[in-house]
Amino acid sequence: MQKEEYELKLNETLNKSIDQFTDEDRGILGVEWRLCSKSFTRFLGYCKIVEAPAPGQTSSGIIEFQITDHIKTFIHALLNRKLISVLKSRQIWISTTLSAYILWYALFHVGANVLLFSKGQLEARELLGKAKRIFNQLPEFLKQKPDPESFEEMGFPTMKSTIRALPSTTSAGIGFTASIIVCDEHAEHEYAEENYVSAKPTIDRGGQFISVFTENAWNKDNLATVLYEDGKEDKNGFISIFFPFNVVPNRDEEWYQAVRNSIPDRELAGLTPELYMYKNYPRSEEEALSVPQTVAAFDKKVLENMLEVANRTNSVTIEHEGIDYEYCNIYLPFHLGDFFVVASDVSLGVGRDYNVTTIMNVKTGVIVADIVTNTLDPDEFAWHTIRLLEAYKNPKWWPEENLWGKRVIKVAQDLKYTNLQYRDERRTKAGFVTDEKTRKDLFAGLIPAVDNRQITILNPKGVLQLMDLIRNADKNGRIEARSTGHDDYPIAAGICWLKKDTVSVGLSPPKPIHTLTFGSKEEGIMDRVKELEVSRQKSAPDDM
Repeated sequence: MQKEEYELKLNETLNKSIDQFTDEDRGILGVEWRLCSKSFTRFLGYCKIVEAPAPGQTSSGIIEFQITDHIKTFIHALLNRKLISVLKSRQIWISTTLSAYILWYALFHVGANVLLFSKGQLEARELLGKAKRIFNQLPEFLKQKPDPESFEEMGFPTMKSTIRALPSTTSAGIGFTASIIVCDEHAEHEYAEENYVSAKPTIDRGGQFISVFTENAWNKDNLATVLYEDGKEDKNGFISIFFPFNVVPNRDEEWYQAVRNSIPDRELAGLTPELYMYKNYPRSEEEALSVPQTVAAFDKKVLENMLEVANRTNSVTIEHEGIDYEYCNIYLPFHLGDFFVVASDVSLGVGRDYNVTTIMNVKTGVIVADIVTNTLDPDEFAWHTIRLLEAYKNPKWWPEENLWGKRVIKVAQDLKYTNLQYRDERRTKAGFVTDEKTRKDLFAGLIPAVDNRQITILNPKGVLQLMDLIRNADKNGRIEARSTGHDDYPIAAGICWLKKDTVSVGLSPPKPIHTLTFGSKEEGIMDRVKELEVSRQKSAPDDM
C-alpha cells in the first residue's frame, strides 16, 4: 500500500465509530499503533491539550499540539541525549511536551519506570495530571487501561510500566531504578542534591535525567543552575538548552512591554518589574541567570552597557616575539605616553578557576590587554604573561601572592622580570596579598570605579565575572562570587585599580571614590580614604 493510500484509509478509519470497524480498519490501526510506538513525533499528532479557556471564549479549551521550532529542538534532545538541562521562560509548552513524552514512553516501552520530581506534592500531582489529561484525549486505539490510577501514580499493566509523581523530600526516589527522571521547576527543589544522589544509579546505568527550570530570582545557589552552567562548559555530560520568552507564536517586544506595563510599580514579592520580567520572561540567557540588583555588587545597567561594548570589540594582533594569541588578548596596543599597571590572579588553572592577567592604562582606566585561561599551569601562565608585558615596555606587575601565585612570582624572578613589585623596601615580599582587609580595600575602590565608568573592560568574559559578584547577606555583605561563578578577573582588575597610583604619569593622582556599606555601620568615607592613602604610601615602591 502506498503512503498516500495508507494515510487516506487511516483518516477514514479514524472517523468511524468502533462498531463500524472492519478487519482492514483494525489492521490499519495496528500498523498505526506500531508506527506511533517507534515515533514520538507521530504520537504527538494524536495529542491534544486541555487548555483553560479565558472568559468570553466559547471553545472547549481542547487544542491541537503545536510543534514549533523550539519544541523540535527540545524533542531532538529528548530522543538523542540522556542528560538534559533546560533553562526556560514560563508558559512555552516545555512541561506539556515533557508530559506527552513520558506518557509515550510508558505506553510503548515494556518495564518503563518514570519518576517525576517537583518541589511539593501539589506540584508533583499537577505534572502527572498533564500526562493524564493528554492520555484522556487520545484515540482509543492508543489507550490502555491504566492501573493503578491515582494522583501520585499511573501504571499500564500490559506494558508493566508506571509513572510516579514525587515531591522533593530527603528520601524521595530512594530504592527506585528509573528509566527516566524528570525534575520540573528544578531550581525550586528544597532537596535537589539529595534527590540527585538517589538518581545517580539511574544516571550511571544510562537512564535519562531531565532538569527543567526557570531561574530562581533570589537563590542562584541551586543544583539546577550548577547542572546547566557546567553543561555549557562540557563538564558533566549534560546538554544545556535555553529558550527565551519569544519562542512561542505572537510573543514579540510589543507583547513583552504589555506584560511589563501590567505589573504595578511596587515590587512583586520583592521583585522589581524589570527583575520579574528577567526571571519569568527572559529575553536572553544573561537576563535569565542575572543576579538581582539588590544583592549584585555592581550597577547592572553599567555592566550591561559594558558587555555590549565588549561583545563588539575585536582583539588585535601586533608583531611581537613570543606572544601567543591563543591565550593573549590585545585590545589597544602600546602608545608612547601611555602608562600601565598589571595584576594577576593566579589559580592552579587546568580546568579549575581561571588564571587572569590584566593590563590597565592608568590614565584612562581601560584594560588594554589580558589573559583569561584555565588551561595553563602557573609556570606557563607566568611565561605568557611576561611575553605580553614586554609589548607594553614591562610595566609594574603585581601578581597575587597566594599558593600558586608564589610559583608565578618565582618564575618572574628566575626570568629576571625587571618591574616585579614588592611590598617592602628590602624587596623580599613580592606580589599582592589578598586578605580580608586588602580585599575590602580592593572592592572599595573597584565597585565605585566601575559604577562611575572609570574602568572599561573589553573582554566579555571579564564583564560576566563582574556580573557574578554579589554582596553576601549571610556574611555581612562580603563581596564574593555567587555559587558556580568566578571572581578571578575582578580581583586582577581591582589590584590594578588599587595600585595605579604607584605609577608616575607626571600628574597628581585623582582622589578615589570609596563606599562599601551593606546594612551595617562602616567607617566613614574619609577615614577609609586616609587608611588607603597611608597603606599606599607605605607599600609604594619607587616609580617607573
